[in-house]
Amino acid sequence: MQKIIARAGVVSRRKAEELILEGRVSVNGHIVRELGAKADPQSDSIVVDGNPLREAGETVVLLLHKPKGYMSTRNDPEGRPTVMDLLPKKYEHLHPIGRLDYETAGVLLFTNDGELTNLLTHPSHGVTKTYWARIKGKIKRETLQKLARGVMLEDGPTAPCHTRIKAETLTNTLVEVVLHEGRNRQVRRMLEAVGHPVRALRRAGFANLSLEGLPPGAVRELLSGEVRQLRKLAGAKPKSRPATSSRPKTAATKHQLTEKIEDVWDE
Repeated sequence: MQKIIARAGVVSRRKAEELILEGRVSVNGHIVRELGAKADPQSDSIVVDGNPLREAGETVVLLLHKPKGYMSTRNDPEGRPTVMDLLPKKYEHLHPIGRLDYETAGVLLFTNDGELTNLLTHPSHGVTKTYWARIKGKIKRETLQKLARGVMLEDGPTAPCHTRIKAETLTNTLVEVVLHEGRNRQVRRMLEAVGHPVRALRRAGFANLSLEGLPPGAVRELLSGEVRQLRKLAGAKPKSRPATSSRPKTAATKHQLTEKIEDVWDE
């Protein structure tokens, strides 16, 4: 039953379990309180908090290249623009998977599948998020290694992660950070903790998805095969990953990466 509710996009699977235990779900007029209860959404009348459950349709996942200057919420009490303003009308029923802060650009996913949302956002699943952070000046190798091992923040130490320098100029450095957790403003706080406040930030990747070919403000719906692969990655048990850090090794590589860094700088 909890899986049916989650797949219908009402709430996450975990929240659906809470609703069942609290007696807020009924099937064919009878309250269901057992987590192992089964039902057929196409033939049974399922009601959640007094509202009939719409038939669970095919999972839809949308990828948005979020520009900075948008809230990652359905509405904002201060009247600021939200990511919902960027979605075509036919996708307005979808909900964001996680958030990006107002000044951060990059990959933001939307779906109608509460179970998939939980898989992708719960820290126990270890789904990777790749960030590119522009910082002022150079960063020392030992600082990069410290970031990779984990740093102490006000809400506790961060988990080991992968860090590397993607590009360097005379005045700026582009640092890549690959996380398996997702705390609020984590990359910004990590870099500030080691003395390198972020000047611009982009989430360049989420699991196996990237921004390739998608300009800021644009969206694309994932193909069914991409959704299956995303669900497979999210459901896989995360392996133990050592913290690593690296720098560009050759002048040629650094030159090529410097060309990419300008795309981020010019946002």
